[in-house]
Amino acid sequence: MNKIIITTLLLCTGLITAGCEKTHSVEEFKKDHKLYEKWKMKCMTSGDLDSQNCKNAEQAYRESLPTWGWGRTGSTNDDKQESEKKQDNK
Repeated sequence: MNKIIITTLLLCTGLITAGCEKTHSVEEFKKDHKLYEKWKMKCMTSGDLDSQNCKNAEQAYRESLPTWGWGRTGSTNDDKQESEKKQDNK
């Protein structure tokens, strides 16, 4: 009987702890890239893409593409200027 009670208490404690997770806003994810990366991995590994944190992280990603520089291809104008300066110095 004691084993059943202890098992039940441990299970309930685990569920309560998992359910008390802080929900981060889109702005928090946009400001803190490490927080975004942490949650991105958490969402991908757990497969729980319907949680509010996963939804907010996804929205922050979409809104921050230009700011974070993701999705860019090729070199930028700054890269070209820097390589020209190196050639001029030789």
